[in-house]
Amino acid sequence: MGFKNLLIILTTLALLWNCAGNDGHEQPDSNQKEVAARDSVKQKIDSLSKVIRENPREDTLFYQRANYHLMNGDVNNAINDMEIALKLNPDELNYYLDLAEWELRRGESGIAKNLLEKMHKKFPENVEAMVRLANIYMAVEQYKEARTYLIKASRVEPENPRLYLLSSMIFQEMGDAERAIEDLYNALKYDPNYYDAHIMLGLINARLGKDVAIDHYMNAMRVQPDNPEAVYNLGMYYQENKQYEKAIETYKKGLNTVDSTHQHFLFNLGYILENYRANPDSAVYYYQRVIENYPEDYRAFYRIGQCHEAMGQEKKAMASYEMCLKVNPDFDLAYNALSRLSEKYNKQRQ
Repeated sequence: MGFKNLLIILTTLALLWNCAGNDGHEQPDSNQKEVAARDSVKQKIDSLSKVIRENPREDTLFYQRANYHLMNGDVNNAINDMEIALKLNPDELNYYLDLAEWELRRGESGIAKNLLEKMHKKFPENVEAMVRLANIYMAVEQYKEARTYLIKASRVEPENPRLYLLSSMIFQEMGDAERAIEDLYNALKYDPNYYDAHIMLGLINARLGKDVAIDHYMNAMRVQPDNPEAVYNLGMYYQENKQYEKAIETYKKGLNTVDSTHQHFLFNLGYILENYRANPDSAVYYYQRVIENYPEDYRAFYRIGQCHEAMGQEKKAMASYEMCLKVNPDFDLAYNALSRLSEKYNKQRQ
């Protein structure tokens, strides 16, 4: 969906919710609010339908109703209205973009591609159409065609960092890390604070075993300090390269400054303390915090069982394995560990 239209939808939703207001009565719970919002959207659709019957040639009315249909979760009727709007006004660029986006939502990539190609012929200088066509060709691994559209787009906007990022993604898919890195540095030349470029440079260099990955993850953390992705990637880089103290420091920093309940920060701290610092008691603390926030994480139950075994607490270990199997009955490691301890326990009782 085009940025302009996304703003329209979000603004409309905000207006709908604000109109509900507080009339002095107790506010409804979240489910009631959702129902009220849906009812309000439906009323808007009904009102627009009446206006459309009186003005059947007004494309903007169909466009507005299409967006309300989309808010109501009705993609098919949204597309029907957008097709009418486009037929009435084939010169409106956003109609092509939104319609192509919505066709992709329902899995019609071929229709979306045809729409964007039609738009490209009509608006040959429009970069967004070329970028979306490149993305579609990338998705079906037709990289030559994807690059053709990116090259065309770069002639229009030679300093657009997103074009270099997409080009880098193509080279990565083709296995050309050197050219992928070159394009990412070109992206940073035009936008030194381009978060995605720093993340991708970190990932590529991490795969190559180059410590420059650290610099890019740290730059990404500087650009988006509240985003856990860069923190996790940096922690994993340290962890995979056996720099465990730095990994521990990074994950703890993430818990303190980004997300105090982050599943992977907590789990990885437990794993390092259990396996590389011989500290199963402290590891249990972090695994238990995982379970408190993510009770479906069967791996944490299993690791607690392993820690209890390491501390000679076999009954507690068995209880943890049993909890693990309640969450995931097919987890063989827990089943085998529980069977082993149960057999041992039964022999001791004989």
